[in-house]
Amino acid sequence: MKKKLNIAIVGSGLIATKKHIPSILKIKNKLNLVAICDQNIDLAKEVADKFGIKKIYSALDEMLRKEQIDIIDICTPPFTHSDVAIKSLNAGCNVMIEKPMAITVEECDNIIEAAKINNKNICVAHSDLFYPSFIRAREKVENGEIGDFKGMRIFLSTPTSYITNKEEHWANKLPGGVIGETGPHLVYMTLAFMKKIQNVNAYALKQLDEYKWSPYEDYRIDLIDNKNRSCSIVATYSSDQWCATVDVWGTKGLLNIDLETMNLNIHQRTSLARSEVASSAFSSAFSIVKDVFNTGMSSILGTYKNTHDHLIEGFTDSIVNNSQSPVSAEEGKEAVRIMKLLTDKLSN
Repeated sequence: MKKKLNIAIVGSGLIATKKHIPSILKIKNKLNLVAICDQNIDLAKEVADKFGIKKIYSALDEMLRKEQIDIIDICTPPFTHSDVAIKSLNAGCNVMIEKPMAITVEECDNIIEAAKINNKNICVAHSDLFYPSFIRAREKVENGEIGDFKGMRIFLSTPTSYITNKEEHWANKLPGGVIGETGPHLVYMTLAFMKKIQNVNAYALKQLDEYKWSPYEDYRIDLIDNKNRSCSIVATYSSDQWCATVDVWGTKGLLNIDLETMNLNIHQRTSLARSEVASSAFSSAFSIVKDVFNTGMSSILGTYKNTHDHLIEGFTDSIVNNSQSPVSAEEGKEAVRIMKLLTDKLSN
């Protein structure tokens, strides 16, 4: 039986409590959650009590000195990632870093250098890559099922109540506003299909005047690669609705991806003849019912894995087996590079 790894969480906010910690606890046969660290010690105690975490720290240095830790899971705001990651790597820990990897490319380079010096692994939590519908879409594109890939579109709606209406939320203080928090998702999903982004066009609108601290609530972004293929993105924070959809097209087909229902629809409609439109509509309806049924059954049977389940177990296995990280530091760095181009456009 392989030895279990010790993991500790840094940060006790929403992403830690809703995503990372539950995923860690699902694989107790592989991981021991030994400690949690947060400058807000009262919040850390509250989270520790809820999840049965025995050790609580308010200082990272103290935790690294006192505990034997194999993995540090960083769930703190982005401007702290570089410092926490480098300290953890220098203490001999592998690191999981919530997106974005860091604020600047230079910070990413410093993290990568520390990992090399200490011979440790990094995984960046590009979680949306691991939605079942997104995984299947990538496979179909790679297998040539839609012909030559030509472009894509992403629509994201995040409710105003999630971040925008909260004056003290750290995301409202990021370059470009709230797009700095969710924008990395949009960028790394694009990079799954378009590896070399060369041009970025972006503009944003201020729509909700009651939230003076929010720079913008509506974003329109185009990412263009070296083969003249583009990803057009609409991201809105002015509604009360959640929505995350991705469309991918090639010379011989279209894919419609719903990240929330986890449905993947293969859109095939080469003419507008009534028979073909009807056939396409029935095929789409059947696909939705099938995917919803499969997701429901996997949940009932306890076999369903969410995106962070895939990430954390995959990273754990990569350390044990000395194999490739689910999301490399270089992938994280490239997403940060493109986010900098995006926010620079918004500031001009």
